[in-house]
Amino acid sequence: MLCTLATLFCGAMAQNIVSGIVLDAETKEPLIGAVIAKPNGEKTVSDMNGEFKINAKQGDKLNVTYVGYENKEVNIANTQQNTVVALTKGVMLKEVNVVASIASARNKKAIGADVAHLDATKLLDKGQASNLSDLLDGRVSGMQMFQSNGKVGMPIRFNVRSGATLSMDRDPIVYIDGVRYNNSHTSDINTAQDAMSALNDLPMDDIASIDIIKGPAAAASYGAEAANGVIVITTKRQSTANAERGKLSASAKVSVGWSTKAREYTQFVNNTDINNFFVTGHNASAYASFTKNFAPGNQLFFSLNENHTGGIVPGNKDVRHALRAAYDLKQGAFALNLAVGYVNGNISIPQTAQGRNDAIWNLMRAQKPWGYVSERTWRAMKWKYDNDRLTASLRLAYVLPYDIKLETQMGMDLNHIEGLYSLPYGYLLGTNDEGAKTLSNRRNQNITWDWKASRQFELAPKWHLTATLLSQIVQRRETMNKTIASIFPADIDNIAAAAQRSVEETSFEQRTWGVYGEAFLNYDNRLFVNAGLRRDASNLIGRNVASIYYPSLSVAYNMGNAKVRTAYGESGRLPYPTDAFTYYQVKGMSAYGPLLVPGQKGNDNIRPERMREIEAGLDWTPARHQLGLTAYAQLTTDAIIYTPLLSSNGWIGNEPHNVGRVNGWGVELSWNWKAWQNASKTADLNIFVTANYQGNRVMDTGGVDIENLPNVLKEGQPAYAFYYKEVTGAKYDATGKYIGASESDEYHYLGKPFPDFNGAFGFELRLLSNLTLSTKFNWALGASVYNQSFYNTAGLGDNLKKREDLRAQLAAETIGTEAYRNVAEQLARTERSRANYVEKADFLRLSSISLGYNANALAQRLTKGAVKGAKLLFTAQNLLLFTNYSGIEPQVEANGGTRQTRGMGSLSRDVTNAPSAKTFTGTLQIEF
Repeated sequence: MLCTLATLFCGAMAQNIVSGIVLDAETKEPLIGAVIAKPNGEKTVSDMNGEFKINAKQGDKLNVTYVGYENKEVNIANTQQNTVVALTKGVMLKEVNVVASIASARNKKAIGADVAHLDATKLLDKGQASNLSDLLDGRVSGMQMFQSNGKVGMPIRFNVRSGATLSMDRDPIVYIDGVRYNNSHTSDINTAQDAMSALNDLPMDDIASIDIIKGPAAAASYGAEAANGVIVITTKRQSTANAERGKLSASAKVSVGWSTKAREYTQFVNNTDINNFFVTGHNASAYASFTKNFAPGNQLFFSLNENHTGGIVPGNKDVRHALRAAYDLKQGAFALNLAVGYVNGNISIPQTAQGRNDAIWNLMRAQKPWGYVSERTWRAMKWKYDNDRLTASLRLAYVLPYDIKLETQMGMDLNHIEGLYSLPYGYLLGTNDEGAKTLSNRRNQNITWDWKASRQFELAPKWHLTATLLSQIVQRRETMNKTIASIFPADIDNIAAAAQRSVEETSFEQRTWGVYGEAFLNYDNRLFVNAGLRRDASNLIGRNVASIYYPSLSVAYNMGNAKVRTAYGESGRLPYPTDAFTYYQVKGMSAYGPLLVPGQKGNDNIRPERMREIEAGLDWTPARHQLGLTAYAQLTTDAIIYTPLLSSNGWIGNEPHNVGRVNGWGVELSWNWKAWQNASKTADLNIFVTANYQGNRVMDTGGVDIENLPNVLKEGQPAYAFYYKEVTGAKYDATGKYIGASESDEYHYLGKPFPDFNGAFGFELRLLSNLTLSTKFNWALGASVYNQSFYNTAGLGDNLKKREDLRAQLAAETIGTEAYRNVAEQLARTERSRANYVEKADFLRLSSISLGYNANALAQRLTKGAVKGAKLLFTAQNLLLFTNYSGIEPQVEANGGTRQTRGMGSLSRDVTNAPSAKTFTGTLQIEF
């Protein structure tokens, strides 16, 4: 008699033996250590090949469990030898595996810190995402992400937790399949605001899952650069369709769409020319993936991606071609995982953010546009990058006798970028109409090599200890050379023909060696204690610092559907590459040899900034709810302050010292709720909410204020607070005529770059089993933006509408009258004072809305089973924005993304940023 589909275990009835193999339902990889239990307590576990045997008879119920997977109960009706048992990954919060430590991935219920896990495949099934910020922003409490500029390919700004640092470098480090990814951005031929984002090289459709480690309490195992957190990306190892053994499965996805300016400019006298400047960008992408399962634990994956994205700024376009392959092999005690990815990109980034020669400044400064550079010249100039990137990782693992697990992983991230800027001959820029050209050549290289040994010990019944020792070597190297040429004969633009030429070269190398030890204690699968210690040494640290230690400790206790947790950890931020070194420069020759003058004064005792973090929280999963609540406190010490040097001592510039201290704190909330479900389970409504409160305060700056006005680092104020003289009213001459604004003698706190509260909410509605509607709203309260665009227009132009209207109104009033003074008081608030243009930037944004239709049944019927599934999806992004900010976009950042800047920079400055785009995308996804 044949076994039914519900009968998963079959064996010889005469022998009362049930045998089989336990596999991951998606990857088909054998699951080692799955527990197969009978109601009477008798149990067994799957072996190194995922296989098991257990005594059973017809009518018995067997329960199959594995950490991170849904439990499965099986009724024994008949028996058959070697039946495959497929377990699916758990969907409840406590049944999700996350990468919380560099040592290993673990079940979320075993982790004492709040580590967010996102299933990227499922999120993309619900809506389109063109970059990482579209995918992550609002889905993770305690982290804000957004593009720093509205053009295609721009850097992403990260605000993680309280931002308790004096450093400008605030980006988390990124790992892809265990390899350190170079996420610095490129601005070799243009400005930092117009930089090319390194995160463009991540095809969204190749991402399987993302784990977000938000602070040192969880990130200490990653060492000296993890104070900003860690983003751990795992790429796909199979196509959307599940491949059957010995067969090939495939999936394909095609998207087309367009983007337009999200909001019209209304703030100027001449809005027409500004609004008409922007264009409609057209977008198209194609993605295909293939999976071949040769046998359980032996699988090949391959994907192709083609992406064309047009921006709303004329000439702004990004073209990407990507290939990725992965091979997984598991045979007994041996495992091999190989992944290789290649991306070729070509991006054009027209200049819109560099003052006199950028487009938007020439449009908004004066009522008659293009005053500094002609539109003809601007459109003739080109800014392009050609980009090639190769990433690869190889993991080898073997289980020795006595269950000692050895593992090594080698990886590389190689990036070659060629930049080209050109001004053709005959186009006037400033005083030059004879052409200009800049060529840049950059090579970025990351090499990662890990060794790991671990073993589990059974200390007593229900008590287990896993000990891990890991060594990690990371080498980062960046070299760039640039040739700048101008004044060409006629239309010849060969560099050698230029009358003026100069060459620039820069190089940077960082070598870090970390050793990490970890002890993980498990009692009865309920109480989990994890203690770790990392020791780091780096060539970027002063010569008198041999090594630095970062400890961590976490505890998690599970009580049914609730978990209480707490964690402590330390991490840091490395000094700027040249902070430890003093050097002199050659300035000519003398009769006695080269003339040396002081160059930079370094501090060979400089240490990395150290951040200590403690957090505590609760994860609770009652019926239809998933709730997470976390409170944390951060203490940053050894923050680097750059103090000015006295020229009378022979030095210029500044010298770094570890004297800064910053406190940070916050509370984070995440909530998922299945608000409604019908009796047949064909329709439901799911709601999600994330919310975050955060704050920080500078406690020590060595007794001095560090200023980049209006940003300031000042004791008792938030980091990078806006601080300036307040406008107290209008000034008049002896006749009562208005002559400008009056400012206070003292400086005052005006706001800060980071919100007090921020988060997101949205819902997913499913109807008739196959129709879905999903939304996401993002919001923030308490942040401010320095609107430097309006500040400059107010003082250097005549196009700021509120100011020009008040000027005209004042001219119509009689000097000395009350009406005149009322208008003058308002006009004083538009004068070119920085205090007038530090503005509140609260907002509520409808970030995305998606409508999807699951056409699996229709596709199977029309193709007679050749097509396994089909889905249609339409997504609109950035549809609505409600804000009290008077500029075009409340989420801006003049300095772009990664800010590897020595000393203090500036945060939250709106300097002629391109506005955000509104996009519409239609997608068809097919599974074979």
